[in-house]
Amino acid sequence: MIKAVVFDVGGVLCDWVTVVKKMAASISVDYQEFYNTFLHYSFDPKIGSDLGLMSMDEFFIKLANHFGRPEKAVSWRQEFVPGFKRIEPSFELVKELTGKYKLALLTNAKIGLWDEWMAGGLRQYFEVIVDSAEVQVLKPDEKIFRILLSRLKLPVAECLFIDDFPEYTAAAAKLGFPTVTFTDPEESVKLIRKTLYGSI
Repeated sequence: MIKAVVFDVGGVLCDWVTVVKKMAASISVDYQEFYNTFLHYSFDPKIGSDLGLMSMDEFFIKLANHFGRPEKAVSWRQEFVPGFKRIEPSFELVKELTGKYKLALLTNAKIGLWDEWMAGGLRQYFEVIVDSAEVQVLKPDEKIFRILLSRLKLPVAECLFIDDFPEYTAAAAKLGFPTVTFTDPEESVKLIRKTLYGSI
């Protein structure tokens, strides 16, 4: 029986890709190249922002310098978090599940990112938050899932894990989590409800 529902944030609760696409377009760089570079500075084991090894200000300076456009660092930093869009079907589901399940976040994120995203108001819904920048471990490393379970104080089989990266849900499933790989918001929310309730 599932007692906890664990959400990723980016790609599940919020659309962060649209604002990153705008950044790439602002300097006429191919989006995939820009995205790959964005992830490099996020996840690099020596300097990664999502490992808590540099601030968001430092991250955008490095990203802008990489593309030879240092003047973009400040505007990209200012545009980034305000550019996030709530994925409303997911928030409706979170409200529906509040009080029925223990709700948690497991997120690869930069220092202070989700507190800065005031439109999300995440702390009012989630009693357990495991943030990669805080624990200095990234999904899909087994260690971050173990940290999550220690904070939830529940067996793995009782914790549904939802993420939009298939490699992350695969890693979780390997450890025994029931999982849903989030794709289309409407369809994925239906699948989550079916997983929890046995019907949509």
